[in-house]
Amino acid sequence: MTMRIYFATDIHGSEVCWRKFLNAGQFYHADVLILGGDVTGKAVVPVVAAAGGYRVRQFAGDRVLSAAETAAMETRIMDMGFYPYRTTDDELEEIWDDPAAVHQVFLNVMSETLQRWLNIAEERLSGTGIQLYAMTGNDDPPELQEMLRNSAVLTETEDRLIEVGEGISMVSFGYSNRTPWHTPRELDDDELERRLEKLAAQVRQPERAIFNFHVPPARTAIDKAPALDGSLKPVVKGGTVQMQSVGSEGVRRVLERYEPMLGLHGHIHESRGAIRLGRTLAINPGSEYGDGVLCGALLEVDGKRGVRHYQLPTG
Repeated sequence: MTMRIYFATDIHGSEVCWRKFLNAGQFYHADVLILGGDVTGKAVVPVVAAAGGYRVRQFAGDRVLSAAETAAMETRIMDMGFYPYRTTDDELEEIWDDPAAVHQVFLNVMSETLQRWLNIAEERLSGTGIQLYAMTGNDDPPELQEMLRNSAVLTETEDRLIEVGEGISMVSFGYSNRTPWHTPRELDDDELERRLEKLAAQVRQPERAIFNFHVPPARTAIDKAPALDGSLKPVVKGGTVQMQSVGSEGVRRVLERYEPMLGLHGHIHESRGAIRLGRTLAINPGSEYGDGVLCGALLEVDGKRGVRHYQLPTG
C-alpha cells in the first residue's frame, strides 16, 4: 500500500506555521506528519507594561498599545517566530544585562510555548489516525528534546530507528556540521558522519528506508546558502549575492553508501528543491517561516516500490 507523508522543517517558533503544519495532515490526506528540526524561535521580544497598556519598542517604538493592540501585536510576534514576553522596565533593567538570566527567560518561554503547541497537536490530531514525528535541530536547545520525547501526542525520532508503517523504517538526526552562528547542536563533520554511520548501520533494508537528517548533503542544489565575509555579511559581486555549498560531506557520503529511498533535509532555508544521489531522492522543502509561509514536501511512498510521487507545496 502507498503511504502519504507530509514533511516540513525549520519553522523556528512560528505559531502560524505550526498550526498550518498540524492542519496539513487532514488537508493533504496524509497518514504521517514529520517535522524535521529547528522547532523553536530565535528571540524574545519584551512587551513592557506601561500606564494604560504595553510598549513593544522593537515594533511600535514608544507608543503605548491598548489591550486589543497588544494582543494583536503578540500574535504577529508569534507568527514571525519570536516570543512575546510580558515584563516591566524594572525587570528588564535587572536581568537584561545578565546573559544567564536572559537565557533562563528564553528557555522558559520556549518551554511554555512548546508545551502549548503539543496541547494544540493533541486537540487537532486526536482521533484522526495521523502519526506525528518530530525532532529538534541544530538551533534548538538540548533541554527541549526531552519535552518531545515525553510527549504522548508525537514520537520523538532523534538518533534511533523507527518503523513508520508499510515496511518503511526511518532514522533521524538533528545535529548539523559547523556553522558561523555557533548554534547549540553542531558537530565536526567527521564526528557527524560517524554518528550517522552508526545509525544507518541499523537499517536492514535501505531501499525501504527514510534518512531524516536535518542537514542536507554537500555539493548539491539543496545546500546552497549565501557566502559570508568576516563580519558575517553576504558577499555581493556584480550586484549578485554569491552562494556556496554549506551542507555536510558526511551526510553525502552516508547517503551514497546506503542509498535509502528517501532523504529528508532542511537547515538551509534558501535551497528548496529535490535532487538524486544514486537511488536516493533527497528533498529540502526550504523555509519561509518569517513570512508565516509553511514550506513542505508531500510524498507518496511505497515500501516495495519507493517514492511514487512528490511535490513541494507552500501555503
